[in-house]
Amino acid sequence: MRKIRSMVISAATVLMIAFMILMFIPGLTCKVNAAGDVIEVDTEAELKAALGSTTSKGKTIKVKDDISIYSSVTICTSLTLDLNNNEICFCDDYYLIINTKDESDTVIINAGDLGEGFIGGNTEGSLIRLNKGKLVIESGYIANYSDNGSCLDPSKNIMMLSGYLMSVNSLCRDIIVPLGFTISYNDGKYEIISVIQDGFSVCAESVTTDNCDDILGNGVFSYDLWTKTLYIHGDYDYGGKKIISSYINDLTVNVSERSVLDGYLYFYDITTITGNNKLILNSNDSRLITAPSLTIKDVSLELNGKYGIYMNGDSQSYGDCCLMIDNSEVTINSNYGAITFLEDTDLKFEGCGITEPDEWITKTGGIYESDGSAYVSTLKICPPDYYEPSEYSWSSDLKKCTATRVHKYDSTLNETETVDTTSVVKKEATETEKGTTTYTAKFENKAFETQTKDVQDIPVKQPDPSTPGSSTPSTSTPAPSTPGSSTPAPSNTSTGGGFEEFVERLYTVALNRASEPEGKAFWCEHVGNGDLNGAQCANEFLLSKEFNDRGLDDKQFLEVLYKTFFNRDAADDPDGFNFWMNSLKTQGRDVVVDCFINSEEWCNVCASYGVKSGATRAKATIASKNATAFATRLYTECLGRDPEEGGLKFWSLGLTNLELTGKQAAHEFFFSKEFNDFNLDNEGLLTRMYKTFMGREPDDDGMNYWLKEMSNGMTKEQVFDNFVNSKEFTEICQKYAIDRG
Repeated sequence: MRKIRSMVISAATVLMIAFMILMFIPGLTCKVNAAGDVIEVDTEAELKAALGSTTSKGKTIKVKDDISIYSSVTICTSLTLDLNNNEICFCDDYYLIINTKDESDTVIINAGDLGEGFIGGNTEGSLIRLNKGKLVIESGYIANYSDNGSCLDPSKNIMMLSGYLMSVNSLCRDIIVPLGFTISYNDGKYEIISVIQDGFSVCAESVTTDNCDDILGNGVFSYDLWTKTLYIHGDYDYGGKKIISSYINDLTVNVSERSVLDGYLYFYDITTITGNNKLILNSNDSRLITAPSLTIKDVSLELNGKYGIYMNGDSQSYGDCCLMIDNSEVTINSNYGAITFLEDTDLKFEGCGITEPDEWITKTGGIYESDGSAYVSTLKICPPDYYEPSEYSWSSDLKKCTATRVHKYDSTLNETETVDTTSVVKKEATETEKGTTTYTAKFENKAFETQTKDVQDIPVKQPDPSTPGSSTPSTSTPAPSTPGSSTPAPSNTSTGGGFEEFVERLYTVALNRASEPEGKAFWCEHVGNGDLNGAQCANEFLLSKEFNDRGLDDKQFLEVLYKTFFNRDAADDPDGFNFWMNSLKTQGRDVVVDCFINSEEWCNVCASYGVKSGATRAKATIASKNATAFATRLYTECLGRDPEEGGLKFWSLGLTNLELTGKQAAHEFFFSKEFNDFNLDNEGLLTRMYKTFMGREPDDDGMNYWLKEMSNGMTKEQVFDNFVNSKEFTEICQKYAIDRG
């Protein structure tokens, strides 16, 4: 079929040509010749198959010959349609549909040389219809021969870089070109000669494809041709003159960062200002914002000048004038009118409202003072939640509290206040339970709420080892026990001597001084008659004010514990000392003291003096909780089940009292009959060990290594020793304050 070169053709001619095509083209086939990213087609079936398949994404569909189409065709993915100077003719009332998966998908049509390749048809509607995605026509032309048809449906996502459009009765009678494309009539046809946002300028400079990425060359303004969005991201001084002039319908001004502009904005069509940031406009030359219809959404605006916002919709024949302020903060400081109207306007608020002045009215002309005598010149509009929820932080000693709230759009409006707190005793301490203090923080800023915090920080009541009222303790100190002696010789006194030496020993090692008669008599009486056991007595000494006043660091504190509970020097046990030093850092002094009190050595010390060892807490201590958690972990990771009550109690008690190390307990689990009955292969055994000793699934390289070692003769016992001594298991034991062993 010869090329159609005339720009005007009748519908009857098109139908006749289509009929001739059907007569001479043999049966259509569905073969598609693909070479790399190019798919060549020369029949209707091949073309429809290529355009309608998602496998064509990113490829070029190249037309090898003229093709007539007898049904509508849908393009569903990004691709390039290259007509290669051929014709695609839609017969009857059919058309091309662009309906891609995503809005960002782009379809490119390259018809070829002007007057050669083109897409034609005879449809009452648009020949090319864009439902979803973007369309770029790089070259060629689109021709609809229907009396009532059009070439392209109106859409902001159609871009034509060259070529022309035509209709049957009048050349380009119904031409539809996105606003911003300049069209020129040359040599009997209309051509798009450049892409320019007609009637859109920033600081008197027209916006074109050449400058839209950086309109002024200073990075403050940029424009997206596809979405018709002007971005403002910085400060610019234009001497108070007109910064923006726009005839674009549905223009969006996006304040992408806090910006200060010296100048005003003039919109001749419907516009939206948004951006989740703050824009400040300063000008005394004119009204700061003029528009026929304006939406201010999710943004903060500050307008400073003679006038604020001026709505001029009716006078410009744009229909109803509407000012919508949606979830935004707007502050207007003007001399003659914050918001004024040429005619009646539809003023709407969503998620915000006028907070200043307290009383106001609207009538023809704008927003007035409540008596209607004058325009409101200073106006404040706020959403109820233009600040993020307030946050409060307390100092470590609870003596100060700081309140902070962050403004959603303007960091310079962030607020913070720090106050001194007051405190009262909410609950007195008893001999078994700490007391509670209530701390209160009150703020001057009404936006911040009064904060209270209850803290159980009053120590348990305890008798002081020193004599009540005694200001000068005795300076005489008995000779210390023999270094390295794990069990001091029992007292030779048959009645009460053991108690006296036990008490004197606490004075010496805990308070670093000899006892005074009254204090020693008090403690001997209560230890002797069973009111206090050894653990309770030792704990009272370590919690006394006099002991705390010594100000011992962790090393000195731990040395006292060794002397008190183990009756030996810490220096003789470097490995144990390092373990307990780490426990002090990770678990705290209370936990470590519990462990020492529950040790076998402390039981021996107490027994040598005829004193019951006891425990600091009858209920579950932090140490026992950690031991219980560690034992539970052995059940779930090693045996794959929940623990039974009796077994869990046994293992927890052994770990708490330091009768068992983490290694010993784990060994009992992995070499138990229950575990052996699983009959796990080497891979199953290693998987359990990874979970138990490393707290994770095995990695491929590690699993392969251990499987190879076991196949070469490494025993289960040897593998166990390697895993137990790993860094990961050491860290797990430290987490639970367990002696790894």
